[in-house]
Amino acid sequence: DWTCTMAVKLKLTTQTVHLGVKLLDHFMAGHDIEDPQLYLVCLGCLQLAAKTHEKESNIPRGSKLVSLLPEPLSLSAFLSLEFVMLSFFQWSICLPTSCYLTELLLPHCIHPTDQQFGENIYNFKTVKEDLQMVVKEMMDTGLQEESMMLVMPSLLACSILQASRKVCGLSPSWPNLMEKLTRYTSDQLEMVTDSLISLHKLFGEEALGVDEGYQSNLSVGYSPEK
Repeated sequence: DWTCTMAVKLKLTTQTVHLGVKLLDHFMAGHDIEDPQLYLVCLGCLQLAAKTHEKESNIPRGSKLVSLLPEPLSLSAFLSLEFVMLSFFQWSICLPTSCYLTELLLPHCIHPTDQQFGENIYNFKTVKEDLQMVVKEMMDTGLQEESMMLVMPSLLACSILQASRKVCGLSPSWPNLMEKLTRYTSDQLEMVTDSLISLHKLFGEEALGVDEGYQSNLSVGYSPEK
């Protein structure tokens, strides 16, 4: 939660947040870190992720990140941590995330020939916008639920899209085109899809009523940049 709050202040994109959280999860698995160093590591992961996904003008400076820490710290200490983290990852921080794959596949996830609640789609643009909103909520759900970190990014991305289609009442829930593109069948996605839908309902108004604030690359008819 604190990491997402900082991402809002720094105006980072959804892809940056997801990569930052993934880097944090991997780094924490190999280290025993407690407060206040944990805050430092969170910001370090966000900065590494920003250097991967953000435009140069939106990459937060070390001095800005240090100012966000609950306790004062020198800039040199922050830079030293960045080197430690890069060494831990062997300078390979371009990890695949479900967010990137979801945004990549989203433009292909809905078609005018789909049906909604058993009827032909009347206003295709509106339905696409509704689907986009639900996909964002599902991605947030996957980010909040710790167990989803264990799911392969490609499987989670496809499950997010299928779960979103189901919530929006779109049929078929997993079109033939998506199966051909991803090589995932509806049966393979069923378990994770059902879990996402259940979590989405469980979070209820709390998940729907709170805007995480960070920016998303999702937009109608938009194909995300690589």
